[in-house]
Amino acid sequence: MQIIDAKNEPAASAPTVQDAGGEEKLNSEAVRMKQTTVDEITEKVSNMSNSNNNNSSKTNQETSGSTVQISQAPEHEIVLFVKAGSDRECIGCDPFSQRLFMILWLKGIVFNVTTVDKTATPRDLREIAPGTNPPFLLFNGEVLTDVMKIEDFLEAELNPPKYPRLACRHAESTVAGNDVFQKFSAWIKDSNDNKMISDRFHNSLKRFNTFLNTPLGYAGEVVDSLGKSQRCFMDGDAMTLADCNMLPKLHILSVAGRMRKKWTVPAELTGIHRYLKAATERDEFRQTCPDNLEIDYAYGGRGKRPKAVR
Repeated sequence: MQIIDAKNEPAASAPTVQDAGGEEKLNSEAVRMKQTTVDEITEKVSNMSNSNNNNSSKTNQETSGSTVQISQAPEHEIVLFVKAGSDRECIGCDPFSQRLFMILWLKGIVFNVTTVDKTATPRDLREIAPGTNPPFLLFNGEVLTDVMKIEDFLEAELNPPKYPRLACRHAESTVAGNDVFQKFSAWIKDSNDNKMISDRFHNSLKRFNTFLNTPLGYAGEVVDSLGKSQRCFMDGDAMTLADCNMLPKLHILSVAGRMRKKWTVPAELTGIHRYLKAATERDEFRQTCPDNLEIDYAYGGRGKRPKAVR
């Protein structure tokens, strides 16, 4: 089990987080990883009800080139529990876990992330959320287990002016690409090269690519000479909830497709390539991605060597 403390304070050794491209490991100034024990987690959870802390020192969190001031005495006590990977400690391949991880990071709030091995969940965690698989959230001692409800809760609770609004401005952004991952899941598991399954997957990508290249018509949107939008993300040039949902899935399909079927996103899907390039330049996405070996492991690869359960 690991706990990630999402605040920037000095650590004894520099942390490493797998890059979204899978080629290198990056040091993150915003995420600190350390080993933790069940007792430490239990103590942290039990102390959530007592939020009186006189420590008013400040620390910085780097977010997309801007500096957000974050208090070391946070307004809220938040622990996000996510799926553990093949070694029972690293972040596993789960788009829903990464979705919530990205939302909290984009909100610019202090929070902890703990990886949970579903096959050997400590009794203390089973008591926190009995019968619940990660991801789930502890917010000021309250347990939230449904991803959609957690998303709505965070958007309502962590609202402007203190926290950024992440909801989409355009209705079409909230549904674009909603069939891509389903079609991908059927395609990646198909060992018979079924043309119908392949066509359905690729057609879903083409529809999403068309959406990304279609101007939304907002003020300041850049459109090229061919009339194609050049926006960075789904709803504009800023990340939204739609991106937190879609980007983890696109990353998984691109990595799994390459590692399991030697497939890459077709070059003609320029909107998707532009979208992924913009995403990999943001820590909120890049630093929350699972290791490429974890994605491969989720779809039949060997993964990392599991550590003995104590």
